[in-house]
Amino acid sequence: MTTSTQSNPIDIYIIGTGMVGYTQLTREAENALQASERVYLLDGQPMVENHIKETYTEDVVMLNREYNEGEDRVATYDRMSEEVLKGATEVDGPITFALYGHPMIFVNPSRSVIRQGREQGLNVEVQPGISAIDCVYSDIAFDPAANGVQMFEATDLLLREWELNPEVPAMIWQVSVVETDRHTEKKSKESRFTRFKEYLQNFYPEDHTGYLLQTATYPIAESQRHEFEISNLEQMAPILDKGYYILHLPPINERDLQNEELLQEVRSEDHLEEITVRDN
Repeated sequence: MTTSTQSNPIDIYIIGTGMVGYTQLTREAENALQASERVYLLDGQPMVENHIKETYTEDVVMLNREYNEGEDRVATYDRMSEEVLKGATEVDGPITFALYGHPMIFVNPSRSVIRQGREQGLNVEVQPGISAIDCVYSDIAFDPAANGVQMFEATDLLLREWELNPEVPAMIWQVSVVETDRHTEKKSKESRFTRFKEYLQNFYPEDHTGYLLQTATYPIAESQRHEFEISNLEQMAPILDKGYYILHLPPINERDLQNEELLQEVRSEDHLEEITVRDN
């Protein structure tokens, strides 16, 4: 997603820093950092801050300090957005808003900066980044095109009561922080995950196997994969407290092909001729 125009200079770049230190910075992200006078960084890894200061600019504002125990995350994200937007008016050249992972995946302040930046007449350009789901797909050799994929945020799944299709692989984000929109460093009680477990049991048998996945976040670290039965989800609380895991629920079975007639056409050269035309 890009909101910039070629005729106007960029005021704010929004980039993702990837998942593994600074090793997953894209060429586009590096170019944005190179062009910027100041960087607003939301990334908990000190190596990322150090790399930006040593390679691009000493003017780095860390936004992690905005988190307060028990505070509504929306209020926290609003302060971050306001600080970035204010920064765009304080320097002559462009600034960069750099966020952990992909800047548009499970990120609220980037959307706020885009919206408010437009309203203020600022030119904002968004560059894609490497997200947790990209890395998880590689970690478990998962191809979403094989059998499809359904993806939800854990609390939103409960609030909207989305119906899960047990024949389609599921990836459910932010199970670790289910049932709250407030920031906390406190540990979870096992009972925190009971409602979520019971909701999953509406669609999957109790002994269905799930996997808690967390991709590596440091170059020397290893990705985590914890197997469990749905009925034992509460017992995974100590593991869930150690990171932001994605819950992978494989399908209960692989769905058979339903349209055999179409399958024959898909494989037919004659059918290809029927649905295409040569460009003269």
